[in-house]
Amino acid sequence: MSIVKQLYDLTRLLYETVQRPQAQLEERDRQIEEITKLLDKREQLMGQLAPPFQEEEKHLGQEIIRLNKEIDQKLKDILNMIKMDMKQLKVKKEKANKYSNPYESLAIDGMFIDKRN
Repeated sequence: MSIVKQLYDLTRLLYETVQRPQAQLEERDRQIEEITKLLDKREQLMGQLAPPFQEEEKHLGQEIIRLNKEIDQKLKDILNMIKMDMKQLKVKKEKANKYSNPYESLAIDGMFIDKRN
């Protein structure tokens, strides 16, 4: 099997992996680990690519490029979801902290005391 065909199969598997919906946090963690492994394998195969390519390999290369664009977009979406979850977690922590100690964040430096003679 040629390296281009192996690269195509691996890219196709990566595409299918990123297309799966993520229901829960643990499932997303497993999916990210799987994506990382597939990207590492794909990077190794890309290092072994060397021209000249046959006509069939050129068509597979074009398909790999098309799939790669969709994979990149989906990875950006996953990254944005992770960022959003991190922001929500930060807000939850701040709200929990304010609830447990509501007077901690009061500003003291702006006090004015009027003194009567």
